[in-house]
Parts: sequence; structure tokens; C-alpha cells
Amino acid sequence: MKPFLLTGCWFILHCFLSSWGAYGQTVNTDAVRGVPPTALYLSDEYDAHSQNFTITQDHRGVMYIGNFAGVLEYDGLNWKTIPTQNITKVSALLTAKDGTIYVGGNGEFGYLRLDSIGNPRFVSLSNRVSFSFGEVVTVVENREGIFFIAKRDTTQNNTIIEEGAVFRWNGRKLTEWMVKSAVESAFQIDQTVYIFQRKAGICTFRNGLLDPVGKSNRVPTLESVTSMLPLTSGKALIITKSQGLFQLENNLIVPFSSVVNAYLASNRAASATVLSDRSIAIATLQGGIVLLAPGGQTFELIRKVRGLTDQFINAAFYDREGNLWFALNNGIAEIEVPSPITLFDQSNRLTGEVMDIRRVNNVVYLAATNGLFTLENAVIRPVPGLSIGCFALTEAAGSLFVATSQGVYQLVNGRAQHITQTYSFCITASVIHPGLLYVGTEMGPGILSVSPRTTPVYQAIPGLTERIFGITEDSDSNLWFETLTTGLYKWVSVSKQLVHYTSRQGLPTMLYNQATSTTQGLLVYNEKGIYRYDAQKDRFFAYNPFRTSAKGTDFWKNALLEDSQRNIWTVEGDEKRVTLYQKQRNGFQTFTTPFMPISTAPINVIYPDRDGIVWFGGRNGVVRYDPAIIKRYNTPYQALIRQIQTTGGKKLYTGYTPTSGQSHTLRDQVPTLPYSSNDISFEFSAANYAVGNALTFSYKLEDYDKEWSDSTSSNNKKDYTNLPPGTYRFLVKARNLYGITSQEAEYTFTILPPWYAHWWSIALLLIGAGLLLFWLIRWRLNLLVREKQELETLIQERTEEIVFQKEELEKQSVELAVTNDQLEKIDLVVQSINAEIDFTKLFQTIPSKFSIVKNVTSVSFLAYDKKTDSFRFRALRSNHDLSHVEAVQITQEQAEKRFLLQAVEEYEDIYRNDNVQYEPLNNAVDDLTPPLSLITIVIKNEGRIEGFITLENTTRLNAFNQRDLSLIRSLKEHLIAAFIKTRLLEDLENTLNDLKNTQNELIRQERLASVGQLTKGIVDRILNPLNYVNNFSQLSDGLINELIILLENQKGVLPSDAVDDMFDEMSVLQKNLVKIQEHSNSTTRILKDMQKLLREKSRDFLETDLNSFIESKARTSCQEMGMRYADFKVKLSMNLEKKPIRTRLLPNEFGQVIENMMSNAYYTLHEKKKHHEDFIPEIQIKTEEKGEQVLVRFYDNGKGMSQNEVEKLFSPFFTTKPTSEGTGLGLFMVKDIVETHRGHINITTAEGEFTEVLITLPIIHT
Repeated sequence: MKPFLLTGCWFILHCFLSSWGAYGQTVNTDAVRGVPPTALYLSDEYDAHSQNFTITQDHRGVMYIGNFAGVLEYDGLNWKTIPTQNITKVSALLTAKDGTIYVGGNGEFGYLRLDSIGNPRFVSLSNRVSFSFGEVVTVVENREGIFFIAKRDTTQNNTIIEEGAVFRWNGRKLTEWMVKSAVESAFQIDQTVYIFQRKAGICTFRNGLLDPVGKSNRVPTLESVTSMLPLTSGKALIITKSQGLFQLENNLIVPFSSVVNAYLASNRAASATVLSDRSIAIATLQGGIVLLAPGGQTFELIRKVRGLTDQFINAAFYDREGNLWFALNNGIAEIEVPSPITLFDQSNRLTGEVMDIRRVNNVVYLAATNGLFTLENAVIRPVPGLSIGCFALTEAAGSLFVATSQGVYQLVNGRAQHITQTYSFCITASVIHPGLLYVGTEMGPGILSVSPRTTPVYQAIPGLTERIFGITEDSDSNLWFETLTTGLYKWVSVSKQLVHYTSRQGLPTMLYNQATSTTQGLLVYNEKGIYRYDAQKDRFFAYNPFRTSAKGTDFWKNALLEDSQRNIWTVEGDEKRVTLYQKQRNGFQTFTTPFMPISTAPINVIYPDRDGIVWFGGRNGVVRYDPAIIKRYNTPYQALIRQIQTTGGKKLYTGYTPTSGQSHTLRDQVPTLPYSSNDISFEFSAANYAVGNALTFSYKLEDYDKEWSDSTSSNNKKDYTNLPPGTYRFLVKARNLYGITSQEAEYTFTILPPWYAHWWSIALLLIGAGLLLFWLIRWRLNLLVREKQELETLIQERTEEIVFQKEELEKQSVELAVTNDQLEKIDLVVQSINAEIDFTKLFQTIPSKFSIVKNVTSVSFLAYDKKTDSFRFRALRSNHDLSHVEAVQITQEQAEKRFLLQAVEEYEDIYRNDNVQYEPLNNAVDDLTPPLSLITIVIKNEGRIEGFITLENTTRLNAFNQRDLSLIRSLKEHLIAAFIKTRLLEDLENTLNDLKNTQNELIRQERLASVGQLTKGIVDRILNPLNYVNNFSQLSDGLINELIILLENQKGVLPSDAVDDMFDEMSVLQKNLVKIQEHSNSTTRILKDMQKLLREKSRDFLETDLNSFIESKARTSCQEMGMRYADFKVKLSMNLEKKPIRTRLLPNEFGQVIENMMSNAYYTLHEKKKHHEDFIPEIQIKTEEKGEQVLVRFYDNGKGMSQNEVEKLFSPFFTTKPTSEGTGLGLFMVKDIVETHRGHINITTAEGEFTEVLITLPIIHT
């Protein structure tokens, strides 16, 4: 189950545990034990080699594992790898009494020592050894020191000889001994070191001497010793790989009588360790884990180990919290032993959500959403025939009854028999009437009568059709029915009546009330509390069944039941937290800690079983609880500060391993930090290894934080920023899965004040302030003296300034007079310009008016001409008159290059050029005298150049001064305004002329419309008699046919010559009538087309998608043409734009266009098919968006047309078809309709090959 998976995976759960079974004599005869909580740590989690060899734990609780990559350190949250000097396999670890971790590797050994910031580093001792050695098999400790026992290989005469070596370190000196014969394993019991050699057996080692241990005659030669463990009274247990168990007693090896010997001999022991209750855990290669009682006569198995074929257990270790650790060839395993909670491998994946549990005939059954299952020998198996939703179980007449989604089933001899058909939610056996079962269905409650060897009989209880989710029988044999939303119903067994209980009878809510019968009476519980039924008052009252000070309304329970010992089991309203209220003499004792691991997922059922066993079922499967197994939950453990760093990532501390005598704090190491390092970060953990552990932390920084932080946070980091100066103590504590709080870890540090807060800094500041004040006084006095001198100088300067201003005023007076004269001239020019409304006269006026500019000798005026898209001379005062250059056209580029290229823009659109160099234009302009000085005025309207005015001096350079430019600047805006005004007047005059022409055209069109109306009337007049001609010609044809039949009948009566003459006459009449009908039909078609042509067109254009319109009309026309040309198939291909093309259409009129195109195409294809049998007719329609238009192409591969016919196609009454087929108005109408849509139509054709019609229409951009 997920609450017990540290890694979220059960890969190794069955590498060690699949079931706890019995072998020989067992502690518990119940084979349905399950497996204790287990965790597996793989190499991708601890980021090192997969193979591990040894395990130890330091005094803080931190775990150390020997690995190929070095020593792995694990603190409950974080993994760290500590490499050895040569980065070799670490095969042995020991935590010494002083807390030092000693390390044995392959060819090296040493210990772990802290560096300056508390980071553990490997310190080698083997560099003092005088000879080489191999793998260190073990590290032990006695009063003489630390012993490293290693293997050693030597070579003699090219033969490798296996030997051994022993090294002793007493803290100051390293002593070394060579050992003859190979060392297989080594151990330490009390103060004695034992070495096992295959040849000599078990020997004691003292001061370099090996002394073989004696053995009784009943003990065979030992082949392999995996472990030696201390027993009581100075004895020791010897575990061999394949020879069973032996005992060391008074320095003599004797047999150890135990039922487990045979099992160990056949399954090969790998390693062993002593548990907290002095029992022994022995890991085997083939038989799982053996748990041996201290006396050795009883044991339990954790067996059926799947996947152990490649899982060699290198070492076993039992930590101080009661967890069994194994170093594996592929990872590290942890098992909680002993554990009252046991699990079943992936039960939830097989069963789904467990809804009910029941033991019947010594078989445990599980009702689950995936069906009915049995639980035997820790294996869950489905019951055949019940792979449906099962919700409730009960026992009656020695059989199991199951409430399912398909009704009630009875299990007889392992087979399911179907009894009822209605969806059933619950089923309960009567306590008072053993042969009755009460069933709750979706159609109401019912009673099932059962007895041995008879078919059960079901009878519905009348009067209630609600869904019943629970049924409880009270002590008076009344039945209480639970509904989801309508309260409770009571079925009175005596009167057979139903009573409805709602808020009027004391229920605070109608939603999901659940009932249970207890020794305290009938209890009902819901989200509002717990209530007891008072039969005398026939109502419910709030009630606390747990005998505490709380009110009944203070509880919210989702499940509540009483077991046979009068204990009360509950599940909280969140369906997760389980509570046991254990019955005491004067009340109840509350227990929640053992059930904390299963409080992470909803619990649906609690089932008290025999021998105190309790089963829990829910979303995560099934869980077994055995209260007889005692587990220590309150074992002290230590919170750990793992890393401290300051601003910029500088590390103050990276771990802490105090030696004996040191406290568990860092109060003796109080670092002082500069003020610049007042941002500090803490990272912490706790040495607690409960499987599925979810550690939470609470922390506090004394003299900074007012309260401890929330203890429910799993965040193991805390940052403090901008801490003020002072001494602080950081405290942290952890809470584990069982709610047990750890011992606190603390760290004290001091942040120094900034440099400006020291006494010497303050003194210097005061001295500096005094000097600054003295300097300010002196500066102020000097400033006053300077201000007096400056005031005297200012008075003198102001006097001189007044005299200067007087002179300037006199000069300005003269300039104002000149300016006033200029303004008067400008006013005269403006009046004369504004008086002109004729565009041509305005051009002639401007040159003469520029005579007010003194130095102007020549003037020209060029204006933009729309018709020629060029600039032309409209006025000229120069050595030639206007007529000389009137026909000249100058482009804008030529004008800008001539007048503006080398000029300087003095004011906006006013340019001066005193270095005029004209390039020849090779026209009459070249005859004009070039100027030496030039001013160009650019006339613009809405950013577009409309004209150029040039003011020239042809006699001298730099002829124009600033006053001339100022005068021209004042005139420019008036010139532009007059130009625009006269241009608008001219445009208005042209518009009026266009309106007159339009009016005349409308009058002409009105007259044509009158003629068209007259023509329409004439057409209508002609159609009527023409219809008579058609009708009577058809009648005449019928009469002639009758006459022919009559003559046929009279051949024998009339003369034969007369009959033949009459037949000839009749034949001529028939041919004449055919001609009359053909020409009258042709005339009718022409007149009807003229009707369409003369019909008033719609003016309501509709916006539509052209592609869909064309596709719809074209396919409709194809269907009509297919009916006209029977047995003639045409391939229609449409290549329309993928995106919609929006345009405005007259639907009826443009539909006629498409119909006409399709009709013409079918005709020409049909005609071509008559002369070419292998011809494949095809019509292609294509649309293409191009800019603001859409191109519509109608293509056919018919017989095409000659160029002479194309030129006449759009003429009225011209047709390429026979008179009986065409009218000559189709394409004429098409062109008219297309042009009405502001479009164009063109035809491309090749005689005998194809015809393509291209229609161009405007589109709408959205």
C-alpha cells in the first residue's frame, strides 16, 4: 500500500516478504499474516553503485552503507557519498564507542573525520602499513583498540597463497600482524576477537596469535561461518551457511538444538543480526528471512521471496528504531520488524476498492469493486463467477452471502449461486432470528429466509422504495434502514409498520445517517455528531459514547462499531484517520498512533476478527492489525541541521558528527559573521526511518521569530534575509509518521554590527561633524563678503544694461517701421491673390506680385498636371514668355533635382541656392537664363507636391538676404491657401460639368428604357399568337396522323392511286408542320430570352461566399444537363480557393451566368463526342483570389470556336448553335450581368481543342 512505500514501488517487497508463514513450531498459527512495511532504495535514488556490502548507524541515528563508490550517508531525507582515498569497495563499517565511523575497504582502511565546516572526510590509516593486503572483511572494537581483519594474497613459486592480516589502531599507533591461512570471516563477542579460517575453524586472536576454539564431537568441521551473535550468560550463537546453528559455550562449540537447523541447511544462511527483543533475524539465499525466538525453538518466516535469484544479501543490520536493514547486490532494503501492521502485495491493484471483509469457515473473504476474493496464505485469489462489484458480506447457515451490483449471491462449496436480481448495497444477518438476512437494494429493503440445504426465499418489505445503504437490527428486533438523503426508517418487527425519522425526531441532517447497535444502545452518527435513540421518547439526542468531556456534536465519524470486547473502533469523517477507544474499567483509552501509517487513504470497513486481529479495507486494499505485536513508537530520535550557508553560497556548516562527551548542539562553536553576511539559509532533516515516513518540521530563530513555525510543513529549508546585528539561536524539531516529535537541534551564531555602528566609528563621525560645522561657519562668512561685492558689481552691470537697452529700442523702432512697410506690401499681394478665383489667372497674378521682393529678376510657376502626371509651366517672367515653355513637361524627380538638390531649406518648404548649376533638359527650358541666386517655394497639399515657385536673380550671387526670406515666408501660406482654393473651385466646376453630362446620359437611358418597355410589350403581344401557332400545329399533326390511320383502313374502298396521292400530300403536310413547330419553338425561346433581358434586374446585392455559391449552382446545373443529355457523362473538376471568398452577388442573375456556362459547355462537349468516340469530356471550374479581385475560370475541352466567331460572341442574336438549339442572347445576357456586378468577361478558345471563359469580380476583404 502506498502509505508504506518510501520509493512508491513494491519491486523488492517480495524480494524479502510475501507472507509470514509457519515452519515446524511457530509463534502464530494464523497463516494470513501479510508482510510488514518495507522500503527499497535503488541506485538511482542514492546516486551510487547498485551493490552494497555493510551497514552501520552513528550515535545520532544517521545510517552509513558500504558501497563500491565509497561510504553512503543517509539522514532520512538526503543521501551523500563519501569516497575513500583510492575510491575502492567499502566492505566493512563500525561505529566505535566514541562515535567515530571506521571504514574498511579493498586494500585500504581508515576512519571518517570532520573538516572545518563539519563535512565528513575519509582519513586513511592504511598508508602506514608495511605490506599489501586485500579486502577488509570486518572491523571490530575491544578495549585494546580497533581491529581491521583483512584478506591477503601472496605468491610463492608462481602459486597464489591465500592468507590474512590483522591491524590494530589504538588512536595513536597502528600495529600489524600477518596471519597464515586464508581469513574467511571475523567477529567479536564481548572483548574477544574471533577469526574463522576454513582449515583451522574458529580461532581467538590475541596479540598476533591464533588459538583454535575447541568443539564437541557432535560438531562437524565447519565449512563457512556467516555470523556470530551474542546470547545470554556469555554464550554466542554461530550461524553457518549450510550446516545450521551452533553455540559457543565456555570456549567450546556445541550443537544448538533448534527446529530451524534443517531449514537453514537447505536454504543457506547469508547474514544475521540481533533484534531489540533478543530474537535473531537470519537472512537466507533461498528461503527469505528467518525470525528466531531467543530460545531458538520457535521461529517465523518472511518467505516466498520472488526475485531473490539475483539478490545476494551481503549484510543485515538492526537500527535503534526497530527497522531491519539489508545491504543487497542491487540496492538497500528496510523492513519494520516487529510491526503490528502487515500488508498484502498490491492487493488494491487486484481487488480494487475493498468494501467489506468477513471470515467464514476459516477463510477470509474480501468484497471489492472488482469482485469477491479469498485471502489464504497471504495470497489473494478471485472467487470464480463473481467478477462484479461486491459491497457487503454476511454469514448464515454456514454459507457466505454477498450483496453485489447484480443482486445477492450465496457461496456454496466455493461456487456462487445467484439468488436475487436487484442491485444490492448491503446485507446483514439477524442476531435474534438466525435464519433471516436483511438486504438493502436500490428498490428498497427485503428479507431473505435461509436454512441449510434449502433454496433461500426473498420477500421485499412493502412501503419503501428508497435506496437502502445500511441495515441495523436493534435489541428489540426492529430494523433501521439507512438512506442517502432522506434520513432513517424504522421497521417495527411487531406491527410490520415503517416509521420515518427526520429532523423532527432529533436528527440534525437528512444526509447520510448511519446506525450501529452497541451495548450503549442504538447510535446514529453523521457529519453533525453522534446521537443515541431514546425508545421511550421516540427521538434522538446528542450523545458521547466515549465517556469524555466532549459533546456528542463535537464528533464527525464516518464509521463506528463496537467489537466483542466492547472496544469502539471509528474512522473520522474524512474516511482516513482510525481511532481505537479501548474499553477500561472507568471509560475508554484512546489509541491512534498504530494506525497513522494507514491514515492517508479512505477506509471503508473495519472488521474485528478472532484473537484480537482487526482488518481494514479501503481504496488501497486490505491491511491486517495484530495488537499482540508490540512496537515502540516513542524511540527518541534527533533532528539534524545538515547545511548552513550565507550570502553568496558560502557554507558555514555541512553536517555534524560529535564525538562522545559533546552535546547535540553547536553551542560551543558560535561563529561570528560580518554584517554583509546577514542572509543565512538552513537545511535540516531527522534521523527517523519509518517506512513511508512523511517528516514534517517546525523551526524558530530565537530573538527573531516570535513563535515556532507550523509543524505540518514538509519543507526542510529555511532562509532568513537582512538579519539585524545580534546573537541568534536557530532551533528545529521534526515530527515523524507516528506524530512523535524529535529532539531539537540548534545552532548559535552572531552577526556583527556594521562598521559604522562601532564606538570608534561614532567618535570619528562626531569629530567629523564638528569640523564640518566649523567649516560651514567660515564658509558662510566668506559667502556674505562675496555677496556684498557681487551686489556692487550687479548694480554697475544693470546700469550699463539699461543704457544698452535704450540703444536697442531705438534700433527696433527703425526695424518696426521697415517691417510695417513689408506687411502693407504683403497685405496688398494677399488681397489680389485671394480675389482671383480663376486658376489660370491666379498663375498670371503671382509672378507680377513678387516684384515686392527687391532682388527678384525672374519668376516661374510650375503646377502638377494630373493628365500627364508631370509638372508644367503655368506662369513665367523671364527672358522668354510663357508660350515658349508651355508645352514642356517635367517629372517630379527632374524638378526636385533641378530646384532642390543643392539647395538649403531655410524655412519649411522654402529653399535657397547660391550655387545654381542646372543640368540640360534638352528642351525649351534650357533657353531660359540660368540664375545666380535662387529661392524655391514648394507648394504641398496633404503631403503631396502640387507645384514649385522659383524666385531668381540672374545678375549676382547671394542676392537674397534674411529679410527677403522672411517676407517670402510670410507670403508662402497665403500662396498655398489661394492655390488650394482655386484648385477646389476648378474641381468643383469640372464636377458640375460631369453632373450635366450624367444628367443628359440619364435622360438618354430613360428614353432607352421606354423603348425597352415598349419592346417588352411587343414581345408579350407576339408570344400569345405564337403559342396559338404552336398549339394548333400540334393539333394539326395529330389530325393528320388520324387521317393516315383512316386512309389505311379505307385502302380497299378507295382507288389505290387516290390513296397514294393522299399519303404523299399527308407526308408533305407533316414535314411542313415539323418546320412550323421548330421555328415557332425557336422564336418562343428568343422571345423568352428577350423577356429575361428586358426584365428589371434586382438591386439587392447579397454578401456571400463565392466558392460555395459556384459549387452549389454548378452541381445543380450538372444534374439538369445530365437529364437533358441522357447517357452522356461529363467529368466535373472544381479547383476552388480553400479559404472563403466574400463578394456581393445578385443570386438569381449570377445563377443564370453559371447555368449558361454549364449549358454551353455541355453542348460543345456533346457535339465533339459525336465525332470522337474515345473523347473524355471534362469541365473545370477554378477560382483564384488576386489582389482586390477574384478570377473565375470555366474550362471545357470541347470543340472550341474560330476567332471570327469569338469576335461576335457577345453580340445579340449571334449563336454558333443551330436555330433549334440557340437564341443568341445567352452570352449577351451573361456579359450584361457580369458588368452589373462591376466585373469583366473574356473568352479564350482554340478551335477543336478547348474554350475558357474568364470572369473577373471585385471581392470584399473582411
